[in-house]
Amino acid sequence: MTKKEKEINEVKDQACDCNDEDCNCDTITLELEDGTSEEFLILDTIEHKKKNYIALAPLEGDEYFIYGFKEEGENVEFFSIDDDKEFDAVAKVFEKHFAEEAEEEKK
Repeated sequence: MTKKEKEINEVKDQACDCNDEDCNCDTITLELEDGTSEEFLILDTIEHKKKNYIALAPLEGDEYFIYGFKEEGENVEFFSIDDDKEFDAVAKVFEKHFAEEAEEEKK
């Protein structure tokens, strides 16, 4: 397992450490482009340059995805980050935050 995968697993454990099938952790079910749905653990949200972003991890696996989002009333709209520079900047913020959380867990 790579260092990055370990950090992601540690962050996932912090976000949801109940290890219970009747989990009450912050999850969201998204409908994917192919029409299927998948449940994701909400790792964190941030605001960067007046925009909101969310890091989501599938319940199984060692990866996470970053999306932008807008809240309109009770509705939340997720969108892909198409600009590479914007995505890289946001990814760095999440990665730094996750690494700091992983370090705190070790203490």
